[in-house]
Amino acid sequence: MNPNEEKLIKDLRHHANDHTPTLVPHPWFKDKFQPTFFYVDGHADLLLTVRALIYLSMRAINPELGPDEVMERNEEEFIHQALIVANRLMPNGEEALMDHLNRFYREEKNGHE
Repeated sequence: MNPNEEKLIKDLRHHANDHTPTLVPHPWFKDKFQPTFFYVDGHADLLLTVRALIYLSMRAINPELGPDEVMERNEEEFIHQALIVANRLMPNGEEALMDHLNRFYREEKNGHE
C-alpha cells in the first residue's frame, strides 16, 4: 500500500464518526438510496412542499406568469419551504469525507505525473 493510501485510510478511520450519513440504502429498492433527514409533518406539509417547489419552478421558468394573488401572497412561505427542503437534503459532515478523498486523488495524480 502506498503512503497516500495509508494516509487516506488513517484519515477516514479517524473521522469515521464525524458525520451523519445523508443517504442510506433504501429498504425496498435495490441499489437505491433515500435521504435520512427529509421529513414532513404530514400530508398537508408534503403538499405544501410540492406546491411550493412547483410554483417556484414555474416562476423561475416564466417570471411573467399570469397573476395569481393567492400564490403571490404565499410566495415568501414557498421560498421558506424550499429552503427548508434544501437544508434537509444537504449532506451533514460528508464534506469532510469528500475533502479527504479529493486530497488523496490530487496527491495520487501529482505522484504519477
